[in-house]
Amino acid sequence: MKRNLLIGLLFTLCVLQQAWAQTRTVTGTVRGATDKSPLPGVNVVIKGTTSGTTTNLDGQYSLPVPENATLVFSFIGFSAQEVLVGNRAVIDLQMEEDVTKLTEVVVTAVGIQREKASLGYAVQEVKGNMVTDAREPNIVNALAGKIAGVQINSSGGQPGSSSRITIRGNSSVLGNNQPLFVVDGIPVDNSQNFGGGQLDGNGRGNGDSPLFNGSSSNRGVDLDPNIIESISVLKGAAASALYGSRAANGVILITTKTGKAVAGKKGHTISFNTTMGWDEARIAGFQDKYLQGLNGKYRNGEQVGRGGYSEEGANLDPRSTRAWGPHIDSVSQAVIDSIGRPQLYDPRKDFFQTGRSYDNSINISGGNEMFNYFTSYSDFRQTGIVPNSEFKRHSFLAKAGVTLSEKLKATASINYVKSYNQWLTEGNGARSYLYGLYFTPPSYNIRPYRYEDGSQRNFSANFNNPLWLAENNNLSSDVDRFIANTTLTYQVLPWLSITERVGLDTYLDSRKEKVNIGTVGRLQGSMYDENLQWREVNSDLIVTANKTFSSDFNATFMLGNNINSRFLQRELQRGTGLNIPGFYNIQNAALITASENTDQRRLIGIYAQATFDYRSMIFLTLTGRNDWSSTLPKGENSYFYPSASLGFVFTEPLGLTNSAIFPFGKLRMSYAAIGNDAPTYSLTSTYSQSNPGDGQRGNIQYPFQGINGFELTNIQGNPNLKPERTTEFEIGLDLQFLRNRFRIDAAYYKRRSVDQIFPVPVSPATGFIQRLTNSGEISNEGLELVVGGTPVKAGDFSWDAQIVFTKNVSKVVALAPGVETIRLGGFTSPSIFIKEGEKYGVIWGQGFKRNEQGKLLIDEDGLPVLSDALGAIGNIQPDWTSGIRNTFSWKGLSLSALVDIRKGGDILNFDQYYSTFYGTAKITEARNTTIVYDGVSESTGEPNTIPVLRDQNYWQNFYSLYDENFVEDGSFIKVRDINLSYALPQTLLSKTPFRSLRVSAIGRNLFIKSDFSYADPEGSLYGSSNAQGFYHSVTPGSKSYTVGLSATF
Repeated sequence: MKRNLLIGLLFTLCVLQQAWAQTRTVTGTVRGATDKSPLPGVNVVIKGTTSGTTTNLDGQYSLPVPENATLVFSFIGFSAQEVLVGNRAVIDLQMEEDVTKLTEVVVTAVGIQREKASLGYAVQEVKGNMVTDAREPNIVNALAGKIAGVQINSSGGQPGSSSRITIRGNSSVLGNNQPLFVVDGIPVDNSQNFGGGQLDGNGRGNGDSPLFNGSSSNRGVDLDPNIIESISVLKGAAASALYGSRAANGVILITTKTGKAVAGKKGHTISFNTTMGWDEARIAGFQDKYLQGLNGKYRNGEQVGRGGYSEEGANLDPRSTRAWGPHIDSVSQAVIDSIGRPQLYDPRKDFFQTGRSYDNSINISGGNEMFNYFTSYSDFRQTGIVPNSEFKRHSFLAKAGVTLSEKLKATASINYVKSYNQWLTEGNGARSYLYGLYFTPPSYNIRPYRYEDGSQRNFSANFNNPLWLAENNNLSSDVDRFIANTTLTYQVLPWLSITERVGLDTYLDSRKEKVNIGTVGRLQGSMYDENLQWREVNSDLIVTANKTFSSDFNATFMLGNNINSRFLQRELQRGTGLNIPGFYNIQNAALITASENTDQRRLIGIYAQATFDYRSMIFLTLTGRNDWSSTLPKGENSYFYPSASLGFVFTEPLGLTNSAIFPFGKLRMSYAAIGNDAPTYSLTSTYSQSNPGDGQRGNIQYPFQGINGFELTNIQGNPNLKPERTTEFEIGLDLQFLRNRFRIDAAYYKRRSVDQIFPVPVSPATGFIQRLTNSGEISNEGLELVVGGTPVKAGDFSWDAQIVFTKNVSKVVALAPGVETIRLGGFTSPSIFIKEGEKYGVIWGQGFKRNEQGKLLIDEDGLPVLSDALGAIGNIQPDWTSGIRNTFSWKGLSLSALVDIRKGGDILNFDQYYSTFYGTAKITEARNTTIVYDGVSESTGEPNTIPVLRDQNYWQNFYSLYDENFVEDGSFIKVRDINLSYALPQTLLSKTPFRSLRVSAIGRNLFIKSDFSYADPEGSLYGSSNAQGFYHSVTPGSKSYTVGLSATF
């Protein structure tokens, strides 16, 4: 008996030992095949058993398995996969979305989450990792090339430069054409707020307008890309109708990250990200063969008594501002004998520096079934390619959500941002650093930039040395911003809920300009201090009811109330004539002026929405909103706008839902009307402090001898204004093939905007020059296409691709009786106009005559004949735009590239105009050669055969004087970004404190193909205003290199 017991025990131990030897732990990471992001909560089960686990927040799992086991991976919305373990210890997996079960949820108007399949209008979403991987400090730029129907225009290459975003073109003559920005359900400000002297309604301004000073950041630059979970773009009027008049141009919905409860994970999760980048200026378009001088004779540009030299026969002025001297290989022996052989320099390369950027962020998050939290701090620092320019941003976000009871839930967040931006003056005039840089001859060394006595050393009395400007002058903006919101949701009944959401967006922007004594263009020096305070309070009360009528038919009803208040105050002090150099205290100024402006408005709205779902096949959404605006006349300040959208999933009745080839097809259409209220204080005529003068003896500056004076402004108010109105029809098609391996989203839309509010000329006898009125019509018609999928997936390798395409035509159908054109910005000539009957954004200036066949008419000297009057010589609208992204993944290695394409769209290159006149433009290397213009004789109609000598007189007195010569094609093909990353496998991290570790290398704007003279046509002096396409004294773009490290603990 004892012997049998002993034998049995030994046998049992042997079996257990063998089983133990055949069991081991398998680890791995599960990611989505489309975006390669980790999938938390995936079920990992040993087939045929109940043993298993779930992935944590980072998609990681660990599971003991027996030999020859098969693991089953399953997750809602993804196809289940079975994997034979074999002898592997690490199994990483990418799960494919299952279109037969997939329920993609997107954020729509007023923060409502809806299934994308149920929508009857166009919505496109960008995941947060696509934003952060772009490594753009301005989130607006991070959307370039990713969204159909969206156009991004960057103002230039200085740190913190503003960017403009439009959706489906321009819908307002002179008003704001950018979309509404909403963060976690709260509207936030993205305006640029032109400083000092703002542009007037026609884009004109004084010496502190963008035309003469450059422009500041758009406030979207305050938003930290590291905290973004996703960005949804509501494109059409039907998509954004619930937001009211402010959403007439679409909506950018930003959802920030939140804490999450993850199965199998206790405590909190810490994520750390760090990047370091280098920026190099993209410089092109300048000649490097001809020296300073005139008529082929040399001058060295130094002052008399400080080494100034002028070759005999050049000109008596020893300080030439022009590069019309001899070729570097043709310098006369007399020059060499006198001062030695001149050298060539590269003033542009000598000035621009390598920019640096550092971005460090840390996130701490966690949660359970009752409570979740997310905190984040980031520190971004950038020094620009322009010396002494910089942008810094500190951002802190704290969010929490709590279940207070079975029926009551609350969320709250606060985001504090401290940003500082410093840049150099751009724009027209000597104070612009680009004037002294772009027109510096290649034979002049900009170093040293000052003499021993501290005075400025410059090649011309008319321009500043750019290095001296960088040391002595700058503009700055110091911003403290709070964005806060809280939401309470009470579940009254299982089918009825009430939500109250209150939000605040407020900031103080302290701006300064410093112009030191000795600055050409403002020799006595000047300064200004401006404090800009913005405050927006928004409240939404939403009641939602869900009703299931049967298993085939259900509906959701929503009723809401919105109250929105906005406040903007400017306090400005200007000081001119500084007494002490470099001391920027307002008491150091000889003449001090001050001004204060306040804008305040309120909007109250009620809105309703009803959505109907029949068998997940037919979806109908009806909305209506009525607003009451404080900027419209009493009794006429109420306006209503409805919308309707319909979606029909036609694959459902065809029985194709479970098809592996064509499982999903939806036809959608929508119609909507949106109103837009008037600018503040448009109903009455306003006064401003008087500054009268007769044009000869100088102006009287009030207050004068203790007495103040005010006068009416030039624009007469109109107490009968009514809202602008926009209607839009959209039809679209959503198709998915081969189990979501191939997707198509197409949309056609037509938008009509009428009753535009803008000033029209009136008789001077009225005491005014213009009067605000309702008139005009703008139309937008376009096509959007999104094509995406996974062309190749084999084992651990996958290739994902997406193409977005946009074609939009924005046309000014009508303006007002007697008004055919309105100037948006620029000079008297050339400038950017809108013209009745033309596409929005006409380049207006001096052109050339042509015959009916479009051939140039040529005079007897062989030169093109000038047109009789100024007119349209180009248009800023592109023919179409596109973005192409490819992502290749193999195990933990990922390579993605985004190509951004813009076809057409003219640029008025005013820098080329000036640099041609001064002889520094690349095209002037063709000097003293001949050209025969392709055209016909004006007198005979015969083909032109007359050669023209392109000497200095030709370039300065013909070519550089006529605007049409400087209208260039703005087309480009740009590699917007290349991102290479590697996620280390768990086998290497198992004995470290890291749960994930990823290294990356990113290149931005590395390659560009364009015929534009300065290589990169992206840039506009007017920042985010409507006057796009005006390229003048704009800091060039840069190509950037960034390396990064991301870790999770």
